[in-house]
Amino acid sequence: MKRSQRLQVIVDLKINQEKKYLDALGKQRNLKLQKETQLNSLKNYRQDYRDKNAKLIKNGISVMQLMEFRAFMEKMDKAIEGEERALKMLDSELERLRKNWEEAHMYTQGIQKIQGNARVSEQKQEEKKEQLAMDDRAARKKR
Repeated sequence: MKRSQRLQVIVDLKINQEKKYLDALGKQRNLKLQKETQLNSLKNYRQDYRDKNAKLIKNGISVMQLMEFRAFMEKMDKAIEGEERALKMLDSELERLRKNWEEAHMYTQGIQKIQGNARVSEQKQEEKKEQLAMDDRAARKKR
């Protein structure tokens, strides 16, 4: 088995690994987009709730209603903070997956380059053998 053929096995394995990293990266990006959408919806809901209740507060509400409003706003703020933390974790995981893919991609490209060089070298050796064989036949005919 030629060196380039042996390297092809490695190239195929690395390409499959690279595809897996790329799939994981895509899934993580989709998850991040979903979390960002969810976070934005939560922030919009909090702002709408605050705006709606600001009008009521100006007109006057009971202490109990004000306490309920504040408690709900605290819960909303905590939920938003939790979503922001989760989004940061997703970002760091996304960065880790991107680096994994990038490293796998660079390694695959390196192996492919080595394989290409091996093919060129093998082709040159084959051409030399053919040339020697042709020269040998030509020399035999002259004799």
